[in-house]
Amino acid sequence: MARQNDKPDSILGRQGSTIRSRSFLLFAACTLVAAVLFGRLFYLQILKYQDYRTAVIEQMIYETPITAARGTITDRNGIVLATNYTTERIFISPHDIESEEERVLICQGLSDILGVDYDYIYEEAQKTRYKDRTIKKNVDEDTADVVRQFIADNNLYRKINLAEMTTRVYPFSTLASHVIGFCGTDGGSYGLEYSYNSVLSGTSGKIMAAKNGGGGSMPYNYETYIDASNGANLTSTIDYKIQSIVENYLEQAATEAGCNSRATAIAMSPSSGEILAWAVYPSFDLNNPMQIVDYYNNKIASAAATYGEDTEEYKKALSGYLLEMWNNKALSETYEPGSTSKVFITSMALEENKAKLTDTFYCPGHYVVLGTTIHCHKTTGHGLVDFARGLQQSCNPTMMMLSERVGVETFMKYFSAFGLDAKTGIDLPGETSSVYMSPSKMTMLDLAVYSFGQRYNVTPIQQLTAISAVANGGTLVTPHIVKQITDDSGKVLASFGTTEKRQVISQDTAKTICSILAEGVATDGGAKNAYVAGYSVAAKTGTSEKGSVGDKRIASTVAFAPSYDPQISIILIVDEPTIGSRYGSTVAAPYIAKMLSEILPYMGVEPVYTPAEMQKLQITVKNYRGQSLDTAINSLSADGLTYEIVGQGTSVINQVPTSGSKMSAENGKVILYTSGAESSAMATVPSVIGMTAADANKRLADAGFNICLSGATNGTGATANSQSLSPGTVAERGTVITVDFRYSETSD
Repeated sequence: MARQNDKPDSILGRQGSTIRSRSFLLFAACTLVAAVLFGRLFYLQILKYQDYRTAVIEQMIYETPITAARGTITDRNGIVLATNYTTERIFISPHDIESEEERVLICQGLSDILGVDYDYIYEEAQKTRYKDRTIKKNVDEDTADVVRQFIADNNLYRKINLAEMTTRVYPFSTLASHVIGFCGTDGGSYGLEYSYNSVLSGTSGKIMAAKNGGGGSMPYNYETYIDASNGANLTSTIDYKIQSIVENYLEQAATEAGCNSRATAIAMSPSSGEILAWAVYPSFDLNNPMQIVDYYNNKIASAAATYGEDTEEYKKALSGYLLEMWNNKALSETYEPGSTSKVFITSMALEENKAKLTDTFYCPGHYVVLGTTIHCHKTTGHGLVDFARGLQQSCNPTMMMLSERVGVETFMKYFSAFGLDAKTGIDLPGETSSVYMSPSKMTMLDLAVYSFGQRYNVTPIQQLTAISAVANGGTLVTPHIVKQITDDSGKVLASFGTTEKRQVISQDTAKTICSILAEGVATDGGAKNAYVAGYSVAAKTGTSEKGSVGDKRIASTVAFAPSYDPQISIILIVDEPTIGSRYGSTVAAPYIAKMLSEILPYMGVEPVYTPAEMQKLQITVKNYRGQSLDTAINSLSADGLTYEIVGQGTSVINQVPTSGSKMSAENGKVILYTSGAESSAMATVPSVIGMTAADANKRLADAGFNICLSGATNGTGATANSQSLSPGTVAERGTVITVDFRYSETSD
């Protein structure tokens, strides 16, 4: 019986064991699942907490950017050169549109107001993935006001939205384009816009708002407004008036010479280093910088003919012309300065007591250095010249003899002191380095050609900065183009003054060189085309070879005035002149004179005329209209002018020239019209090209016209280069014809 009772126990034991096993397995499975779940929760809530939190916030929050106003750029007198034009961006919120009827209303209304295609707006209005859908940018204020009224009339708030945005505008379009630069999608590109981008750009703001579960907008108390911080403003050292004058005459110089590789001019204060004007021809439209200017038309046509307009080569050529057009030639291109550098070797020789003013040099038209014959620009030679005459006549053998006295080591010491081996440090982007030979490799032959500015390259701004060190009394200064930085309230955040680098030569040496250069302009030096009546101008011209192949030249002139107390220094460079003379004395110097003749009076520098200049001084015609004939005649006689009466009346009803006209008093005549005159007296303009001032004056007077003398009227030998009215033109008798005179001999 006992054994029979054991069987059920055994069965019960086995069943219990199975239950325990199953329970364990179930428990283990549950534990595993729980572990996985807890692990997943740990991963999601702890390890990935920040990522998912960010994702949730991004889904709940949307941002509307608020653009910061870019700072303005002005000239030194506050004239705005770069500013902003405020426009509006019109955008819609598809999630907030409540019905198809409302969607159609919005699309039709915006299409009519903004002139945007209805189908485009409707397609945008159906998108729900993103909050804002831009319909149109750069909407003007008047149109934006119409949109606001449409929103109000139809209660479409938050469904149609507007946001202010700014567009960069340049009021004078092309003025100082290579200095100012322009803006691209990422901020400033080129010029001050680029180099001061972080200062000008400011910090953008934003509106942060929450979405509801359906993607729509939450009430306003769920919004956060972060205001934009406007950019700071730049006051440049540029003077609008001087910049305009320089650009005008630079274009004339380049056009007359048939400039094939652009031209550039810079005007600066030699004592402070402030840039007063900086121009590159051709300039370009800052408001439309992608438009290639007409200067490149012939080159573009040539590329089209060579490659075909649909080719990659043609597109590459267009891109190259665009980059060249934007490139600041005076900063990022180097050139051989030529004879303008003779100012340096003569300064070195005097400073080191290697030469005296009484020293003489003989020039037979060439000089032999280490067995190599190097010619003077005057192949027949200058003969025996003293120190001053050698510089004024730009005699190459004189310079080479001086370089032998100075030596390589001393020459290169001053070369470095004048800053010709280093960047100037001007606050513009893209300045390139000069190219010159290591002193350890330089021979006396190399030194000989260096003495007259050949075989080494500098930038135009380097050359002008070095020349200015002579003009200001011997101190090298750092040129700069920003005067100060201010905020919107006018508070000065930073200001930039004069930075003196070092004393290069003594004041006595500098004064001597200035005097020599000025005397050469006033008499018969190579730079006499830079003469300006009433002002002592110191100038040096230069003509250098361009490259080792072909016959290309670079014509230039540097000048400063008044020579005894320089207020301004200027450099003008015409790269590859192709028409007429290619010398700096005839291509650049006359236009330096034209610039200075307007700039110096504008700067308040009073003219001081010599007795000879007083005799040639132009007078301003008075207003005689309405006066009695007797009164007008007495006034004309007192001014040394003759007159001619037309008509039988007793009072003046008209006159030629008009009041305010400039004319020469010598042979000057005013035509007075009185009542009874049937018509104006007419005459045919004769040609005076090639004549001296005296002969041109007489011919025009004999033909019934007046003359206004312009250009090189100093000394003798200058002839008429151009006249304001073309020969054969029929004009009123008494009309003033401006005749420009210059010396035509080709020398530097």
